[in-house]
Amino acid sequence: MFGDVPLRSNLAALWWAFKQLPQALRSRRRALALAAFGDTEAFKRPLGGYFRDRFAAMEPAPDRLRVLFVSPYPICPPVHGGGVFMYQTLREMAKLAEVHVLELLDWPSQEADNQELRTFCASAEWLVRPSGRPEGMGSLEPHAVREFANGDLEWLIHRQLYCRRIDLLQLEYTPMAQYRGEFRRIATALFEHDVYFQSIGRGLGHMVGVFAEMKARIEYLRALRYELGVLPAFDQVQVCTPANRDYLLSFRPELASRMRAGLRAGIDSGRYEFRPRGREPLTMLFLGSWRHDPNRVAVDWFVRQVLPLILAQEPGAKLVIAGSDPPPEYTYADHAAHMQMLGYVEDVRHALARYAVFVCPILSGSGVRVKLLEAFAAGIPVVSTKVGAEGLAVKDGDFCALADDPAAFAARAVALLRDPERAAAMAERARAEVEAQWDMAAITRRLVEGYRDLVKEKRT
Repeated sequence: MFGDVPLRSNLAALWWAFKQLPQALRSRRRALALAAFGDTEAFKRPLGGYFRDRFAAMEPAPDRLRVLFVSPYPICPPVHGGGVFMYQTLREMAKLAEVHVLELLDWPSQEADNQELRTFCASAEWLVRPSGRPEGMGSLEPHAVREFANGDLEWLIHRQLYCRRIDLLQLEYTPMAQYRGEFRRIATALFEHDVYFQSIGRGLGHMVGVFAEMKARIEYLRALRYELGVLPAFDQVQVCTPANRDYLLSFRPELASRMRAGLRAGIDSGRYEFRPRGREPLTMLFLGSWRHDPNRVAVDWFVRQVLPLILAQEPGAKLVIAGSDPPPEYTYADHAAHMQMLGYVEDVRHALARYAVFVCPILSGSGVRVKLLEAFAAGIPVVSTKVGAEGLAVKDGDFCALADDPAAFAARAVALLRDPERAAAMAERARAEVEAQWDMAAITRRLVEGYRDLVKEKRT
């Protein structure tokens, strides 16, 4: 304030500006009186998507829809649950519509893998996300929203909306709702891979350290405010399960007509070899990236509280964990003889076809666990918590064994390890359920039909 460095404000400059205020206000008043439209509109019109929405000619009901699909994460290879949903949706949607993809990558090296999208989508573009933590510690916006705030991505979305003559904008994950735009004729849809604030809320109490717990509670409040505030701006909100839909409607019941379950969560079961028998005895498998907090918390709970109970009954039992970014081996040194960390695996189907029992000790998070759908499709019997199997199983022993406390979880795992025939019968029921209710081809046909209705409704 008191220095003379160029571009730094000082008291003399502030006083000079203050003396010019009356003249500036008079000029502003004249400009507003002559304006055909306001400043806000003037700043929006150069945005490609906004301009197309307001001024371009559009067919009332296009024969082949043009969809812009925007992801905050790399889609190829599909190594995480959301990636599987997105990749398999795109494979099926590209058969029914003209699909253009935009995605954020973490590193330039991921560009090579994502070239695959261009082999079956009409186009695919990406940006490498800047590294570093987002600013705005005191912001009311959630950390996840600020993490994916990118001016270049917003510009590219508008460019594609205009140049590709897009009919519907599909945004993936809650943080991407910030790119929803204000459109009168371009339809918008958001897929809530999980209910973000519910996922954070379920993780409270499982954080490591007081500071981390405090940050999680603040993020929960931010997420609650943000998520419930942006959902009404969309023409369609897709959720994984009816349970997710009911949970959100308990806060915003007026969104009932826009909120849809069962349009996005599914897999191509034909890609998975069904093998209910002939598996390695006394082996257990868990799949999941260690970067995802619910997976980290789940493994920690299982290894420290459940695994010792299993080993007391079956000393030869072994836990295999497949997932990127594993912790150092000494993290679980006490159980090292009974654990194997595979790290990142290129194709999880090999692991799913090999081991005897799949464990899903998830305690937090929200949405449908893709790992369970894959396990069901592959014929590996499953033991899960109720949160882990949310939306997929309600009755213990129907499609998977269910237990929430360590002793019960251990007992069900041991029972399946000891009785392969019973385990195989349950796996057969689970495979039939996936084929009947979670087949991606049938789900995506319903999704595109819903798109057509949205576009037609917005243009009439």
